[in-house]
Amino acid sequence: MARNYYYLIAGLPDLMREDSKNVPPFRLVAEEIRQELMPSDFEFVRAMTLPIDNRNLVNILTHSGEEFDARGNFSKEELTKGSIDLPEYMQVFLAAHKENRQLFPGLTPLDQLTWLFYEEMAGLDNTFIKEWFDFEISLRNVIVGLNVRKGLGHIDAIATERDRPIALTLVGRGEVAEAVLRSSSPDFGLSGAFPWVDKVIALGRGGLTDMEKGIDDLRWEMLTDMTMFIPFFHVETVAAFVQKLLIVERWMKLEPVAGKARLDKLIDELMESFVMPEGF
Repeated sequence: MARNYYYLIAGLPDLMREDSKNVPPFRLVAEEIRQELMPSDFEFVRAMTLPIDNRNLVNILTHSGEEFDARGNFSKEELTKGSIDLPEYMQVFLAAHKENRQLFPGLTPLDQLTWLFYEEMAGLDNTFIKEWFDFEISLRNVIVGLNVRKGLGHIDAIATERDRPIALTLVGRGEVAEAVLRSSSPDFGLSGAFPWVDKVIALGRGGLTDMEKGIDDLRWEMLTDMTMFIPFFHVETVAAFVQKLLIVERWMKLEPVAGKARLDKLIDELMESFVMPEGF
């Protein structure tokens, strides 16, 4: 039976406002959430930040020199030593790495780990989380297809020539990935089933910064739509909040004014949706 998190969700707007800069450290927010959620529910929220751990793990293994991102779920020591607490997909990736074996030949280490990650997310027992990451992998693959078309033109006979460049950057082999591989139509034949594809195509005609903003706007809209018919005080609201906060943080660093606007929007959304049930 789903649990309601009345006080946690009611307190999120205040948590956002408490910091003098209006954006408390993400780890502070994540720790507050972890303490309030049931362990089984926290696993779903944790999934939203696993991509950070994925990048950290690959950076460590490849000695990239990239700064460690402390917003993830695992410490640098845990990732370096291959802690038994790491998710199964990471364990599989680490085992292959130790054997110098490529799970998906031709893909970068991060893309190989990302492939495994999406496969594991598809098996989670939460419809919201599964649908979110299905959208994310589909969005990624459509963007890959558009980028290849802009740079290289459409690739002929790609269905049989899997070693062409596009096949080395797509992740997974679901409906969207196969359409990107096979279709020569402007929308890859996808816009009927996935209306957001037309938005991505339109964004692809503009500059890089505008496209980045537009893609994050699309993510935000998708999260809002996905939680529209879910009880407001369920864990899915917390998971969507975490993802939106990551978007806010990103734009606070890139463009503080745009980030502040997103933060205000996040707080307004929470306040507008909040109605404490009678008896509380």
